Amino acid sequence: MFFLSFLSGALSTISPFLGMILVMYFCAKTLGPAIVSPQRALTAFFVMPLVSLVFNGSSSGAPLMVLDAIIGVGAVAYTFLIVLRRSQYLGQAFLAAALVIMLYSVARMLLFGSVLQQSFNEGIILMQDQMPALFDAEYMELARRLWTMILPAFWGVGQIFALLIGFMIFHKTIKVPFKPADMKFPVIFNLLILAILPLYFFEAGRDLFINSLILLCTVPLIQGFFSVWAGISKVVSNIAIKSIIMVFILIYAFVPLTLIGFADGWMNFCNTKRGGNTA
Repeated sequence: MFFLSFLSGALSTISPFLGMILVMYFCAKTLGPAIVSPQRALTAFFVMPLVSLVFNGSSSGAPLMVLDAIIGVGAVAYTFLIVLRRSQYLGQAFLAAALVIMLYSVARMLLFGSVLQQSFNEGIILMQDQMPALFDAEYMELARRLWTMILPAFWGVGQIFALLIGFMIFHKTIKVPFKPADMKFPVIFNLLILAILPLYFFEAGRDLFINSLILLCTVPLIQGFFSVWAGISKVVSNIAIKSIIMVFILIYAFVPLTLIGFADGWMNFCNTKRGGNTA
């Protein structure tokens, strides 16, 4: 399994999203040794990111690319395995891994804001040059400000959903059925969302508040999604029909889904054991 771990690290330097999915598959394939010694199992993962840093260290984007692989993927997988070993609950391991992604996304914004802004501006300029007829100046200025504001959170949300895909593959690989109703997280997580609300009232912390809120709300969105999925499953058995319904709900009603997940954490925490399936 050395090659699969190495390949996960190499892929993470190119696409952290795909790397996250592959490293979760690797963790499932080597679950026994990986839980006993996560650092040994993941050693090969870090080879390619470090090699990339050595050969491309002079590039302005190289440190960000390497940290995205090492922390945004490798450290997330390591946290997942450590928490799974200690708690024996897959849902708790998922939540801990998601929290690492959130923390790194905020740190990424604070440390590499200028690099991210430069890359974003270059992308916008490239699109304007290639498709000038599709861009309205006033609309583009508004869109630019909006995307600049939420860009850090956008990366983190993508990684959390990559983690979710990998988490479902993890279940399938270790032959533990994935039950949507088990995607329920401790109510204390809701308190984290409430704790950042005061940041809104400080101008200097407004961007940090918006990005942190988006990242933190990803978890209740996931919980709300699977709560509604479990409810729909009681009346609709066809998985294709359920999937189509949930896609439309996710696109057009993601805010109500988030609120459902948030409320579900408060209403059921006394009656439902959180953490999902044991490994």
